[in-house]
Amino acid sequence: MDVQVGRAVAGLKVKCVMSVSRLMFSDNVLALTQTLTAMGIHPSIVQGAFWHQCMEGGLEDSLDSDVILTVDHDSVFRASTVEALIALLLQSGYDAIAPLQSKRMSNAVMFSKPGVNPGETVTVDDGWFKKPVQPADTAHFGCTVIRTDALKRTKKPWFLSTPADDGGWRGDHIDYDIHFWQQFRKAGNRLGVATNISVGHAELMVTWPSLTSGTGKTIQYPNEFWGGAAPPEAHGVLQ
Repeated sequence: MDVQVGRAVAGLKVKCVMSVSRLMFSDNVLALTQTLTAMGIHPSIVQGAFWHQCMEGGLEDSLDSDVILTVDHDSVFRASTVEALIALLLQSGYDAIAPLQSKRMSNAVMFSKPGVNPGETVTVDDGWFKKPVQPADTAHFGCTVIRTDALKRTKKPWFLSTPADDGGWRGDHIDYDIHFWQQFRKAGNRLGVATNISVGHAELMVTWPSLTSGTGKTIQYPNEFWGGAAPPEAHGVLQ
């Protein structure tokens, strides 16, 4: 595909890698068909029981490209988003750039600032958004662009999950994706977050009729219902 940066046009070979389940979100399928297909980018769909193994295999098979675009099965975006991310990658000098994406069942955005624990929530001020790209220690794979040369420099294992000191997974453990970005940065690569480019995160919600909410309904996350009950403002729910 051709990407315009300022007045220059760069011809790039871009491949997309996805690890997906047998069933997919329709909104994500529409994002793929209306966006990537129109851009001449054909997603490499990898299926299997283990996300990290599928991702590594898909990335390995895409090393003959210039840029790799990783997409999750619940990401929602348009062609302009992908074009802007690739142009920003070429212009900024970063080795990978992720857009802003909200975490499911949370108000947090999925990236960690340099020197901050990935599990710690911090805030940024208005000045943070004045730069088109800000450095990050970790990010996500929802709609992220990676220079293939940088991936080739990254030592394996690319994906590795490490439990907490007590051997469990509830404490200060390291997930597969976090390990990837740690390895990526150890190779001298720079990860950035696009401060003014975001992608959607498809999320299932439960709505209930309500006589007191002012909108006629109230909303909750499914895990809140199965872990407890319907919202108190929900009308006519039999407990």
